[in-house]
Order: sequence, then structure tokens, then C-alpha cells
Amino acid sequence: MVRMLSLLVAVVLTFSDAPSVDDKPLAEWRARIAPAESERAWSSIGWRANFWAAVEEANAAEKPILLWAMNGHPLGCT
Repeated sequence: MVRMLSLLVAVVLTFSDAPSVDDKPLAEWRARIAPAESERAWSSIGWRANFWAAVEEANAAEKPILLWAMNGHPLGCT
């Protein structure tokens, strides 16, 4: 019990100086959390949801296709 209590005190002391949501206005927190433009570069790619339409478009432009396929839950919870 004493060991658990000392661990709890250590955790509280470690995070006691962490900022809380009340310390900053919402706009500052949103700016801190939002992804930077460099982290959103993938969204500038012209992704296609229809595979066959992408094949036809790539053939017409004589360009390769990147097929990104996945099996399972996106968060790894299978």
C-alpha cells in the first residue's frame, strides 16, 4: 500500500506543473493541437476512391498507380 501511495505521489508531482485547459484560451489550444501544414501534405494528393476510374485516368496520363489497401480496423483493433 505504501509503495502504491508513493507511486501516486510521484505521478502527481510529475504532472503538477502540466498546463490545464483553463490556463490558455481555446484559440491557443486549437493552434497547438491542429496539425501543421507539413503534416497535412497527404491531403494535397489527388486520391481516387474508385479504383477503375483511377486506372483509366493513369493509363490516359501514362502514370503509375499507388494502391493503398488495408485489411482490418484502422486503429488496429481487430
